[in-house]
Amino acid sequence: MFGKNQTLEDNGSGVDTIIGPSVSVEGNFKGEGNIIVEGEIKGSLKTKGYLKASESSVIVASVVANEAEIAGQLVGNIKIKAGLEIKATAVIQGDIEAQTIEVANGAIINGNIKMKMEAGEKMVANGGSVEEEK
Repeated sequence: MFGKNQTLEDNGSGVDTIIGPSVSVEGNFKGEGNIIVEGEIKGSLKTKGYLKASESSVIVASVVANEAEIAGQLVGNIKIKAGLEIKATAVIQGDIEAQTIEVANGAIINGNIKMKMEAGEKMVANGGSVEEEK
């Protein structure tokens, strides 16, 4: 995931789409690159890149992305392939699935959280013994 002090523009990958604060999109939104949402999306949002949802964003949609940073309101399930960063201002109502999740103090999450393990990672079972995940 991008470092805490690094933005989409800083890492050289750039931003393909910006949904500004006065923009409302309804339907199925699909992209290949990085997306910044400052406005409103209703429907579904899918990208193979990075999703940044600012404090002003309102997303009522199922979300799929490689990595994401959520600081606004999100109603719907979110599936992130790699890392998800949830900011203190975020309000999420829906299930979350990601490999890694960072949640800031103050964020509100109402839903289930599922973190995927990498293939070959070990899981500690009851009794303290280590077993391979099946």
